[in-house]
Amino acid sequence: MSTFVVGGIEKIEYAPASLTGVILPAAWKPMPNIAVGSVKMTKNIGSKTSIKQEDGNKTFLNVFQPADGDTLTIGLLEQNPDLVKELFDVDFTAATTTTEYYAGEKIAHLAIRITTVPMKDSRKCIITIYNNDVQTGYDNNITSDAVEQLALTANIGSYRKAGDTKDKVYTKQFVNADGTVIDSTPAG
Repeated sequence: MSTFVVGGIEKIEYAPASLTGVILPAAWKPMPNIAVGSVKMTKNIGSKTSIKQEDGNKTFLNVFQPADGDTLTIGLLEQNPDLVKELFDVDFTAATTTTEYYAGEKIAHLAIRITTVPMKDSRKCIITIYNNDVQTGYDNNITSDAVEQLALTANIGSYRKAGDTKDKVYTKQFVNADGTVIDSTPAG
């Protein structure tokens, strides 16, 4: 059986969130100029508490406490007007290239698709997270050797495909460097 390695960012795209895991190919738009080292997906793990009997070390009952939801963070070095309109409550006037920001926070409901660079055996990974609540802030000082960075924090939600009985969180698909599907069906 083949093993796979996930690393490096080739591109990140966004689309409107989907609670059913279905997004039309034309709906995806690029997130330009990803800040180096800014993409991090965190899988939070719940905690287990064992209740033991008074007269010994035998576990009587295990109690599991779920963790906070998983998160994805992304830093963007470019403020594309289309993406800014998705992330913030704004009015954009193209004739004067002016963006007016409204007071208050906006939670953007987006799907995010990450394509990695080819790694082991020229295979890359496409990670699709269909349902995210994204909050956006700013990072970096505005200096002569740094740029203002959009700092996206996505709380990863679940989706359920038609006919499924369980919720899912994301998909990982490994493909060849040219994007063609890899058939991992065992021979024979």
